[in-house]
Amino acid sequence: MKNTYHNATPEKLLELKRLEADTLRDLLRSVNNPDLDTKSVCLIVRNVLRAQIGVKKMMFFYKLENEWKEGIRLNFGVASQTAIAEMQLLHYTTKITEEVLPCLHELGTEYVIPLNSAGGLTNAYFLIADFADSEQEAQSDLIFIETVGQILATAIQNRQLIREQMQQEFLKRELHVASDLQKQLLLSDFGRFLEIEVNAINIPFQGVGGDYYDVIKKGKGLTFVCIADVSGKGISAALLMSNLQANLRAACANHDDLGLIVESLNRIIFRLTGGERFVTLFLAKIDTRTKTCSYINAGHDYPAWVQNGKIRWLESQGTFVGIMPVLKIKEDSFTFSENDHLFLYTDGLVDQKNPTGQTFNTDKIAETLLTFIHLSAKELIEHFVQSIKNFAQNVEATDDLTLLDVRFLA
Repeated sequence: MKNTYHNATPEKLLELKRLEADTLRDLLRSVNNPDLDTKSVCLIVRNVLRAQIGVKKMMFFYKLENEWKEGIRLNFGVASQTAIAEMQLLHYTTKITEEVLPCLHELGTEYVIPLNSAGGLTNAYFLIADFADSEQEAQSDLIFIETVGQILATAIQNRQLIREQMQQEFLKRELHVASDLQKQLLLSDFGRFLEIEVNAINIPFQGVGGDYYDVIKKGKGLTFVCIADVSGKGISAALLMSNLQANLRAACANHDDLGLIVESLNRIIFRLTGGERFVTLFLAKIDTRTKTCSYINAGHDYPAWVQNGKIRWLESQGTFVGIMPVLKIKEDSFTFSENDHLFLYTDGLVDQKNPTGQTFNTDKIAETLLTFIHLSAKELIEHFVQSIKNFAQNVEATDDLTLLDVRFLA
């Protein structure tokens, strides 16, 4: 195909430039059509360059997710990784010579045209050969090819951005649905418990999370209370959390013995994750007939038992649930009195920082508890949340946060 600029008169050149402008306008309209995919847009550009200036050999590469993809290949062989590596060394339109860029020269490339994004980074390349009959024509054609290439590179980048935005919107919708489902799984009606007073709050870090709490009534005078934290964050942690909930409720229905319940949970979680994920868990069994609270702590933050204005940290601790086939379990208990409190929390509380870098440590927890211990469980949780906000000020949380308080009644 003969180059249309060859031996053209000034009048003819002016007409050709007008045609170039019309071509570019039509090209912009075509490549911005959202119904066309990247392959179709590349095909349009290839046909434009063949028809407009008679390019016989061309290859176009664009970057997608840190990999170089081939968008156009006309009368070129497959580019080797070495040739692609040489291509990436170039930051402006370069005439290829065997001495400097041997692999690109062996491929048959005459010119490489880097194409930059709005940020100045090279995100595409045109490799060109067999397109002009003189150096003067080549320079004029290269300007046109670069302009067309820039339009193509921008169109592909815009499609990538639109696809990413659509994916983000999809994930947001999915996260919103997952968040609503998780809220439904977590207990919110605390009025059903007459022998103890309970209240809790869960604030996930990413809309959904791995924190879990539950209060399970089993017959007259017997109630199980649990708080747990699944390793990790987000959807995967939330899925494991929902599995934990279902199996905990089933185990509590089948057993009264805390050790058997925790052993059952450990077997199930280990089978599901192979020890790659684990759960910290505190499980208590409250018997209001004997005024005793038995508990097992499997790697969880120490809860606080508050009696007569004094705090006792329940420091008995075993191994994380799900990290090994057989769990080390230690059960302890205490005898409670009227108006005692059992306060449980996840590590999102002690990880919370303020603007000076201080954390909401156990001293701060104790101070807050003793300040509001005369209140109901619901009021204590509300004041605790406000205290955390006052402490953090404008410092955002970095983990899920769950608080649960049990107030023992007469």
